[in-house]
Order: sequence, then C-alpha cells, then structure tokens
Amino acid sequence: MGDGIGSTTAMQANSVRRRLLYASGVVNYALKDAAFGVFVLFYYKQVLGLSGTLTGLAIALSVLWDAISDPLMGAWSDKLRSRWGRRHPLMVAAVIPLALGFIAMFWPPAMVSGTQLPLFYWLLGSVLLLRTALTFFMVPYLALGAEISTDYHERTLLASARTNLGWFVGVLIPAISLTLIFTPQDGLDGRFVTGHYHIYGILCAVGVLVASWVCIKGTEPFIPTLPQSVSSADSSMWRDIAGTFSNRNFRLVVILDTVLGGMAGIISVLLMVTYTYFWQLDTTAISILFAGPPLLAVLLVTTTSRVVNRHLEKQQLLRLSCALGALNLLWLTPLKLFGLLPEGSAFVFALIFLNYTLNTVFTIVRTISNHAMLADIADEHDLATGKRQEGVMFAAAFFAAKFVTGFGYLVGGPFLDLIGLESGMQPGEAPASVIWGLGLIMGPGLALLLAIPAWVAFRIDISKDGQLRIQQALKVRGTTVQPET
Repeated sequence: MGDGIGSTTAMQANSVRRRLLYASGVVNYALKDAAFGVFVLFYYKQVLGLSGTLTGLAIALSVLWDAISDPLMGAWSDKLRSRWGRRHPLMVAAVIPLALGFIAMFWPPAMVSGTQLPLFYWLLGSVLLLRTALTFFMVPYLALGAEISTDYHERTLLASARTNLGWFVGVLIPAISLTLIFTPQDGLDGRFVTGHYHIYGILCAVGVLVASWVCIKGTEPFIPTLPQSVSSADSSMWRDIAGTFSNRNFRLVVILDTVLGGMAGIISVLLMVTYTYFWQLDTTAISILFAGPPLLAVLLVTTTSRVVNRHLEKQQLLRLSCALGALNLLWLTPLKLFGLLPEGSAFVFALIFLNYTLNTVFTIVRTISNHAMLADIADEHDLATGKRQEGVMFAAAFFAAKFVTGFGYLVGGPFLDLIGLESGMQPGEAPASVIWGLGLIMGPGLALLLAIPAWVAFRIDISKDGQLRIQQALKVRGTTVQPET
C-alpha cells in the first residue's frame, strides 16, 4: 500500500516538474507579447515620432515573412534528424539572435532617431530579426508540448501551464516596468523618456537567455523518448505543409486562431493608448490594470481547471468562452461614450478591472482549449496519414498567435492616425474623435469580430471519446511513443 502511494506521488511530482520545466520556454513569447502589446507602438509613435502608419507597416511586413517562415520551420522541425532530436537544435540556435532582437528594437541608434524612413527601416530590420528567431524557438517548442505526453488530460495541463505562465509573465513584466523603470524624470512622464526603453530592451534580452536555458536543459532528458522523424528526407516541405490541411478540424482551428489573433492584436496594440487617452488613467493605475486582472484571471483558471475539465470537454469550453467573451465586450465602453459613468471615480476603475479580468479569463480558456485540441488533431492526422506533423500544425497556430501583433499594428497604427491622435499628445488633450474611435473599436467592434470564432467553434468536432478511440488505434498500430509512467 505504502509503495503504491509513494509511486503515485512520485509520478505526480514528475508530471508537475515536467510541466514547469517545459512551460518556462513560453517566457520568450511572453516577453515579445508584452513588448509589442504595451511599449513598441507607444515608443515609436509617441516618443520617437514615427507615424502610426509606418509603424504598422513595419510590423505587417514582418507578418508576411512569418507566413512563409513559420510553416517552413514547422516542416523542417518535423523532418530534422539529429542526435539531439527534432526540436532542440533549432531552439538552441534561436537564443542569441532573439536576445539581440530585443536590444536592437528598443535601442535604435541616434542617426535614425527623429527621422521617418531610416527609423522605419531600423524598426523593420530589428522586428524581422526578433520574429525570425522567435519562430526558430517557438515552433519546435510548441510541437514539443504535444510530444512530451500523449495523455488526453495531461496535454490539457501542459497547455494550461504554458498559457498561464505566459500570461503571468506577460502582464507582470510591463506592470513592474511601469513602476520601477518608467518612472518620472525631471517632471516628465516616464513613458516619454527614451533611456527607459533602452533598459527595458536589455532586461528582455537577459530574460530570454535565462528562460531558454531552463527550458532547453529541463526538457533535454526527454529527447530519447520523443517521436523521431519518419518523413523521407527528400520529400517536399510544401507538400508536407499542404497535407496537414486535409484535416477538417485543423482547417477550422487555423481559421479560429487567426481571427482570435487579429482580435487580440487590436487589444494588445491599443490597450495602453486606451487606458491613457480614453480612460485617462495615470501610470500607477495602468500598472495595476496590467498586472491585477490578468494575475487574478490566471489564479481563477488555475484553481478551477481540474473541476471545470471534469465537467466540460475542450470544445465545449472553447464555445462557451467565445460566446461569453463577446457579451463581455458589449457593456463597458458604451457606458462611457454615452456619459453614463461618473468621471474619474473608484467605481469606474473597479468596472474596468472587472471587465479586463473577465476578458482575460475567456482569452486564457480559449488559448488552452485551442492548443490542447491541436495536440489531439495531430494524433487524428497521424492515424489518417501515418505522419507525425506537430511542427507544421503548431507552426500554423503560432503564426495565428503572431498575427496578434501584425494585424493589431496594421489596423491600430493607421487607426490612431485616422482618429487624430498626435505624437506627444498628453492625456486629457485628446479630441472627441479619439475618444469615440477608441471606445467603439475596443468594445462593440471587437465583439462583432469575435462572432466569427464563435461560429467556427461550433463546427469543430474533437470529443474526448473520439480522441480515446484514436489513441487506442495508434497503440494498436504501434507507431506512437507511449507516455512516460
């Protein structure tokens, strides 16, 4: 009896350790997400004076490159054969370029500052370096999460650990930075001090080096147990990529992720601007909102996940989070636009806190459900074709995730120019066009966009019973590595 309990405890501890070591790699993406979602647009437009249109164009061009590089990286990762497996060599190669990309993006040389085209080219070059390096790391990393375990529930736990840690770091870093780095200097708002962004870029580079080392070394012992490449070395990468789209569920997930990415991109790009000019909040209040609601959301999702997952399947959670998320976007900003909220009160701040918390909860649940289902779809595809193509499938999902910043900047940058937000404009000076523009796009506009993922979610068919049948069929066929015990 004692040995059985001890063995079970050891297995559980090993599972927790595996999730934590693996999840540490998402810090790289979280740092990118925080940088683009909070600081890049504000820095280049409001501080350095680059037009919102050129800023958006630079990010949009990098997304076009992602559309090519992400699936190619996924196919290359699937086909790679080495003594270190399919995923780890590419992850190692990404670390130094990724760190340098953060430094370059936040530290443009003096010769390009204060200009338009030279500054645009510097931003474009640094973003291409950063996002290409991120592709080298994150595409193999995401595929690795589907290979570490084939257990239906542990895959959800792995996706949950990765998503929750990503949100935790992604919101904690900007909140701490606004408080400790972007402090007022000589009476000037710290968000307008160039030197603060240099420090932020260096700290991001250090974070990349540490998180990458923990993830790579922590998951290295699993290399011998991971599936190996079974594709012909001379087979076409493009044929492998196209082959994954024969799976109906995969096609639907790609559509859903891409639209969700575009919607989240608008939020991440315009959130700092909305807090500053629409709600007219100071740095302290904004730092609380960047940290408080997401951390509370992570706590809520983490503490309730086991109970929720016992009663609802992944596809059910996806559908529910889309529907409730759309409703949550419809009530707050219209109240402000029509003068139904008192100005500058603690009550309004509490409503903003609640609204953003709910939005983050629904976003986290959607992300966990999507990634957990994608690992199941990889098994479905394996049974149908005999090919393990997690790399290509997660590359498509990762492109959709990176579409967050691309679409957000492509829409958000020109949108700010269109509504009349000028460089250097202080809170309280924004004209009515800015207030109404931000309120409409960040509320009803996003709710309307979310209707598309909600419709797609009801067409995806990934049930638990069906997945268990697929797993059993794969075991009978004998081509899938069994989960560790």
